Amino acid sequence: MTAIGRRYNASFQQTMLRIKDPKVSVPFYERHFGMKLVHRYDFPQWKFSLYFLERPRDAAAAALPSPGTKASEAYLWSMTGTTLELTHNHGSEEDDSFSVWSGNCGSDLPAESPLFRAGVVRGFGHIAFNVEDVYAMSAALEAAGVAFQKRPDEGRMKGLAFCLDPDGYWIELVKREEGLFPEPQN
Repeated sequence: MTAIGRRYNASFQQTMLRIKDPKVSVPFYERHFGMKLVHRYDFPQWKFSLYFLERPRDAAAAALPSPGTKASEAYLWSMTGTTLELTHNHGSEEDDSFSVWSGNCGSDLPAESPLFRAGVVRGFGHIAFNVEDVYAMSAALEAAGVAFQKRPDEGRMKGLAFCLDPDGYWIELVKREEGLFPEPQN
């Protein structure tokens, strides 16, 4: 039996994260993970904006259309890769009580766990980047001020790490085969 998605040529296109402040989150992903803003939509009537970022191959990055153009919109919906969609609800950047739930806390954990949170169960966990050297990438991110949930040699699972984005979402750093890509992460 052929999968329905295969019959209709479906491809994985995006993962969405809700963010507090695009002036903080967009540069975070660009600076630390080499992502590029592909396109942006603003919906002032509904008070939200969408920011689509991708991690293009370095050689292809210069050829990307300028964000916010018809060409970038066409690229977004026809590209072969995937994007990280950052959704910003207008005004959240000025709301001191605004926070997102990363999905990594919940009442399904032991009550003594620092990740215990009453009333919810864990759901969404993390996004991930493949890197050649998890230890070097972690050290560079930490030197740049990025917070960590788990460093490569902490916990039971050695050699992988989880850093945190500005909204507290977990970003896993996973080792990939050396020399596979020229870029430091993908």
